[in-house]
Amino acid sequence: SDLGAFNLANIAAAIALARALNIGCDEIKRGIEKVAVVAGRMEYIQREPFAVIVDYAHTPDALHKVYETLRGRTSLICVLGAAGGGRDKWKRPELGKIASEFCREVILTNEDSYDEDPQKILLEIEAGVGAGTRALKILDRGTAIERAVRDAKAGDTVVITGKGCEPWIMGPSGSKIAWDDREVVRKALK
Repeated sequence: SDLGAFNLANIAAAIALARALNIGCDEIKRGIEKVAVVAGRMEYIQREPFAVIVDYAHTPDALHKVYETLRGRTSLICVLGAAGGGRDKWKRPELGKIASEFCREVILTNEDSYDEDPQKILLEIEAGVGAGTRALKILDRGTAIERAVRDAKAGDTVVITGKGCEPWIMGPSGSKIAWDDREVVRKALK
């Protein structure tokens, strides 16, 4: 499945829970058929001539699973900013390392820096990116997404991770900017 084995495991867990609650198989089947997509989770915004996917992945394990699901069928251009400020600093170089393993091009960008310097966050992610991987640092997330879409060729996949369908980018002193990666992608595709 192009939605990943991890999503099949999620469906299996939902089925097991439904059965434990004595929900019948026909009702479970109808429920699964009604779920077209979970917003911001392996959500295809476009499939042709190149794919664009938005996913919430913000941990090394989740990022690895997303990239692994997509790798064999396409060349990946990855917009990576899943290392918010003030927390989980250990994962920053690990995210860069994972991206360089799977992505032809990595565009590092801002994502919820809070009170931390977003340039510093990007440098810490970049420290894990291998020397053979093209890595760009574009602080403005909208510009980074536009660049990824512009760089994509037929058959490529642009993967934008870290925000999913979250409605804000969090900044210093509790500030927030209204945001939706999916809408930014749709505008960039026009």
